[in-house]
Amino acid sequence: MVGVESHEVKLNYYAMAVAILAECSVETAFEKLQCNHPSNIKSLFTSEDVEDMRKLRAQGVSWPELGEVYGIPTATAYGRLRPKKEKVS
Repeated sequence: MVGVESHEVKLNYYAMAVAILAECSVETAFEKLQCNHPSNIKSLFTSEDVEDMRKLRAQGVSWPELGEVYGIPTATAYGRLRPKKEKVS
């Protein structure tokens, strides 16, 4: 697959697995995977993954390089590691 990024390939495999396990169409599986809930992104990474990301950043790895290592967009890498703001009620 020339020109296809690794996160796209992973998404295809995940969709196939969801379609098989949930006994739904591939289209429905893609819809389930591409919903915009932040909890879906967080579940892809273990706490060890996040700690490794932090270590790589501390060693000077850029955000785009970090995204490439984990097969995710740069913004996702940044969003996963940025400090969480406390909610004001």
